[in-house]
Amino acid sequence: MGNTSQHSRVGIMDIGSNSIRLVIYENGGGMGYKVLKECRESARLSAIVTPEGEMPLESLRFIVPVLRQFAEVSRAYEVSEIRAVATAAIRNATNGEDVIQYLNEQTGLDIELLPGEMEGHYGFIGVVNRIDIRDGYIIDIGGGSTEITLFRDRTRISSVSFPFGAVNMNVRFGKQEDGRWDEKAVTELEQLVLKAAEKHDWISRNPGLPLVGLGGTIRAVGKMHQRKRKYSMEQIHQYTLQSEDADYYYQQLPSMTNEERKRVAGLSKNRTDIIIPGMIILRTLFGYMQCDHYLISGTGLRDGLFFEWERGREHAVLDDVLEYELESVLELEPLPRQRHLRQVAQLSVQLYESLGEGMDDRWNVKLLRTAAMLHQIGMKVGYHDYEEHTRYLLTTRALAGLNHRETVLVAFIAIFGSKGKIKKRRISVEYADILHPKDEERIRRLGALLQLAAAMDTSETQPVESLLAVRKGRDFELTIHCRTEASMEVAEITEAVKDLEKEWDVRVRLVVHTVSTS
Repeated sequence: MGNTSQHSRVGIMDIGSNSIRLVIYENGGGMGYKVLKECRESARLSAIVTPEGEMPLESLRFIVPVLRQFAEVSRAYEVSEIRAVATAAIRNATNGEDVIQYLNEQTGLDIELLPGEMEGHYGFIGVVNRIDIRDGYIIDIGGGSTEITLFRDRTRISSVSFPFGAVNMNVRFGKQEDGRWDEKAVTELEQLVLKAAEKHDWISRNPGLPLVGLGGTIRAVGKMHQRKRKYSMEQIHQYTLQSEDADYYYQQLPSMTNEERKRVAGLSKNRTDIIIPGMIILRTLFGYMQCDHYLISGTGLRDGLFFEWERGREHAVLDDVLEYELESVLELEPLPRQRHLRQVAQLSVQLYESLGEGMDDRWNVKLLRTAAMLHQIGMKVGYHDYEEHTRYLLTTRALAGLNHRETVLVAFIAIFGSKGKIKKRRISVEYADILHPKDEERIRRLGALLQLAAAMDTSETQPVESLLAVRKGRDFELTIHCRTEASMEVAEITEAVKDLEKEWDVRVRLVVHTVSTS
C-alpha cells in the first residue's frame, strides 16, 4: 500500500502543454482526502516549439519562477513529497531530456518526463475514482497531445497518446489573424486525426460506449452548453452532452473571430483561439469511435497521481467510488458525529427494507444511505440553519459516484430528513431540468424515513439497541428498544412518525421500550 500515515500531504505538479498546475492534497490515512490548495499558470509550451521540434532553453526562462514559487507553496503546506511531471510539449520536443535537466537545475525539483501511455493511465485512475462507471473511452485533449484510453469493468485495456493537441494544432492550422477557421483548415485537421486513429484497431471496435472527456476543451463545451440551456447547477463534473450538443458549437464557432467568441456565454477568454482545434479533435474522434454520448470529468491526471501516491500502484483504482467519498467526508467529522451518522444510516435502511415496496430498491437504498451519511454536512458552515447549508454544499460540490440527478435527490432527502422545510416550488421549479416527475414523491418518502431514523438518535448517543419493523398492508408495527430513558428520542420519534404516516400512507403502531433509571 501507499502512504498511510495520518493527514500526510503531497504536492502534485503538472507541467502541461497549455498550463502548469499545482494541487496540494491531504490524505486521511487511507480514509479519504481533501484538496488544500490549487495553483495554475498559463504556459502554452507547445507554441514555443521550433519547426524542427526543438524547445529552446532560453524560451523556458519564464516558467522557472513559476515552478520555484509552486515549490515554495508546497513547502508552506508542509508536504511530505512533491511529485512533478512533464507531459506532451516537453515529451515530444527533440531536446526533451535537456529541457528536464535544465528545469531541474534551475528549480531544485525532480521533474519526471511522463510517457504518453502513463499519462493516459493516470488520467484513467483520476476518472474512474471519481465517477461510478464501468466501461467507456476516455479522451484527454491537452495543449500538445491527445490521450485515448479504453477501459472495461473499471480496468484499463489500452491507451495511446497522439502528438496533437489544442495549442500545437492551433499554431499549425489556425493561420488567420482574426481567429477564423476556413473549411480547408478544419478538413485538414480532421484528416490528420483520423489517419492517426486508424492505426489503432481497438479505437473503433467498441461502439456505443460513453466518451469521458477531461481537459479544458470538453469542459469549455460543457460550460457553454450549461449557459445556453440555463442549467440549474454549476457543477461540470459528470455533466452529460449528446452528440448534437457538441455538433452545435462545431458548426457555430469556427467561422467566428476571436473577438466574437469572447462574447459566447461560458467560454473563457483565454480559450477563444484554442477551443476550435480542441473541438475538432473531440468531435472527430467521437464520431470515429461511434460513442453514445459525452460525459465530462472534472478530474484526471493529477488525481490519478495522488491516488497512486496514497494507495500504492496495485490498489490505486477504488472498488467503490461512493463509499470512498462518504468515508472522506465522515473522516473530517468529530467521532461522536461519525457514530451518529452511521447509526442513522443503518436505521434508515432498515426502515426502508421493512416497508418492502420493492420499487427501485437498490437505487433508493443508495440515495437514502448517502443522504443519511451527509445530512449534517452543513454544520461545517454553522450549526444554526445547517439544513440550508447542507442543501447548498450538496448541490454545489461534485460528489464522487453520483450523477447530477442523484446529487439533487440526496440534497433534498437530506434536508427533509433533518426537518428542513421543503417547498414544492423549490424542487419542481429550481431543478426542473434535472429531476423527473416522480422525484418529488421520492424525496418526501425517503426523507420521512431519514427523519424518523435521525429522531431515534437525537442525543447522538445511540440509545436505540434494537428496532423491529413489520408491515402488514397499511399497518406498520414499529417496536423500539432503548438502553436508557431516551427522553429526547421519544419526543422526536412521536413527531417524525406523523410524517412517515403521511408520506407512506401507513398506520404506525409505535411501541418504545425504555429503561427507567429512577
